Amino acid sequence: MTRHLCVNESGFPVVRRCLGNNEWENLGDVTCQLNLATNGLSESLNEINLELNNGVPFRDSMPNFARDVVRNVSRIVSQAKHKMQPVDVVNINKIINVVSKEPKNQAVSTEIIGLYNQLMSTDNSVLELSARLNATNDLLHNFEDYMNQLAQQLGPLKSCKRQKPIPMPRNLVDVKVASGIQILIAGNLSIFYLYPECNNYTGIALYDRAGPDRKNCRHHQFWYRLLRANQSVNDLKAEPGLQSATYLTDELWTALQRSGATYLIFKIYASNALFIETNLQTGGSIIQSHVLSINIPQVSDKLPHRLVFLLRNENFEVVNTEEYCGYWNYDMWERNGVTTNKSGSSDDRIVVCYTSHLTQFAFLVGGSFKQQRNSIDGQDRENQLRDEATLDNITAFGCGLSLFGLLGIWLTAAVSKKWRSQQATKLLLNLSLALSLLFVLLLLVYMNEWMWRFSFIQNHAGCIALGALLQYSVLLLFSWMLLIGHLQYQRFVTVLVVRSQHVVLRVATLAWLLPLLPTLLLLFIDSSSYTPIQNEDNDIGTLCYPSGHGLEYGVLLPIGLVLIVNVYSFVRILYSISQIQNRNSELIWPQLRLFILLFSLLGLTWIFGICTYFRLGLTFSYLFCITATIQGFILFVYFILLDKVARNAWLELITERQHIDSSTIKLDS
Repeated sequence: MTRHLCVNESGFPVVRRCLGNNEWENLGDVTCQLNLATNGLSESLNEINLELNNGVPFRDSMPNFARDVVRNVSRIVSQAKHKMQPVDVVNINKIINVVSKEPKNQAVSTEIIGLYNQLMSTDNSVLELSARLNATNDLLHNFEDYMNQLAQQLGPLKSCKRQKPIPMPRNLVDVKVASGIQILIAGNLSIFYLYPECNNYTGIALYDRAGPDRKNCRHHQFWYRLLRANQSVNDLKAEPGLQSATYLTDELWTALQRSGATYLIFKIYASNALFIETNLQTGGSIIQSHVLSINIPQVSDKLPHRLVFLLRNENFEVVNTEEYCGYWNYDMWERNGVTTNKSGSSDDRIVVCYTSHLTQFAFLVGGSFKQQRNSIDGQDRENQLRDEATLDNITAFGCGLSLFGLLGIWLTAAVSKKWRSQQATKLLLNLSLALSLLFVLLLLVYMNEWMWRFSFIQNHAGCIALGALLQYSVLLLFSWMLLIGHLQYQRFVTVLVVRSQHVVLRVATLAWLLPLLPTLLLLFIDSSSYTPIQNEDNDIGTLCYPSGHGLEYGVLLPIGLVLIVNVYSFVRILYSISQIQNRNSELIWPQLRLFILLFSLLGLTWIFGICTYFRLGLTFSYLFCITATIQGFILFVYFILLDKVARNAWLELITERQHIDSSTIKLDS
């Protein structure tokens, strides 16, 4: 093991096999990707792993050693999660392997839950590559084992006495301690410890909305209810908003008590990120529900009676698919010993399943989805990583061009009073200011680490302020594009020319105030939507930005309405141009220029972004990154390089400078 971290282009650590007799495998020519291996995240995790394996001095004198190690790893990941590579997941797995051998305690468990909650929000392609080294399965196994053994440290719960509340850990969203009950909940993970002898609770149910007897988790659209042994399956299935549920019937629990069972452990994985099939020959399966993990210590995995569990089928509208409930064997999803009770209804959202053994369960969809799964396996995963890197480079280059173009616009306005006094220029400067604000904010978000730290502090005022400012800047840009589109629609083919003396002031006032309406409404109605919610795919993950209904109604709906109006204006303008009589070849080039300008000026390039959001193909991702990021540069080309007044202003400035320099030379001579 070396202190010099070496990774290949896919982010894998470079390793070699021991051949025995003190001989190692010859690696041949190895090229280390220094840009990946030398980032602070990878180096820090590698150092911690090396220290743990080489031995930490005075370790026995550190009572909080395991907790501090996990907390440090969690801090590193939270500050730089967007830079995670497969080598980082591998190192975290090795660190957890060491920590899991330490004595179990609750303080360490909450830190582990917080760390795993972050790992489940890691990019799927990174986790899939990590699975090749079995890192994800090891992480799952260690988590399950640690949480199961932790139950032995919860002795006071067995007394069925009223328990003292415990402080809320910083990395969890909810903690409940009551008579015979302990519940630990994070964004993607929930762990329930139940002692049925205290209150006859033998199961849990999860919901996406409020209801009778349901408990709510702060800042999350997540409710749960504890179930008793006499619960009716049909009644439970009919409850609105049910996501998943399981419980032990009276018959099953009584039989297990005779075998020595005293408590139950339920774990709910809201994200399936760590459940990655490594056996690619099976075709793969798509998980359509939460993953339930059920453990009953002191009894064998074989149950005397069937255990029921209910899972929500998010794919109920898709036909001609193979659907079944399955369990995880730390390699692939299997269905042996698991029965899927199909009602025969094509719109059955809740699927009832039965099993005779214990492990992690999920509702799966296969069949027509196998080809989709295979398309991102093996070499294609590495191609996907390369595509993402290429798109990042294109975006960075396009943003750089736009910032250069915007700088050119501002400099032109500074040197030419005649140009900046034009009404068309005043509109252009307002649009450029809106673009500059958005680009500067995005630059800060993606290049400054402190921006990412807000995401792990729930309801942080700074995070809310940043999210609201980002929302306002996006809507401000679309507000200007809408109003400019309206002006072009009034004149059909005349770009950025106004008739009324005060129209610029009226348009500017409306454009800058209009985005305040949805932004302020969201702030007052649901300010918590600006704090990241780490669940499922987590598209915005660690970014302070509207999510859930706030994203839908506060951002996507206004953008969609603007695009619809501008597409209509764009089509009408083109139609008007096409009706011009006595057209000749000289008009073709100006009309083509107008087409390109309007397409960018009205924000129609964002249509490619919507297609990308709905995963209509990689081509739209490239089109969006290429066209949307150079909007500032297009404005520079059309309104500076191709504008006679702006060109003359620069020519006069350069000519005057040359004249001054020439005069100076003559005087010196």
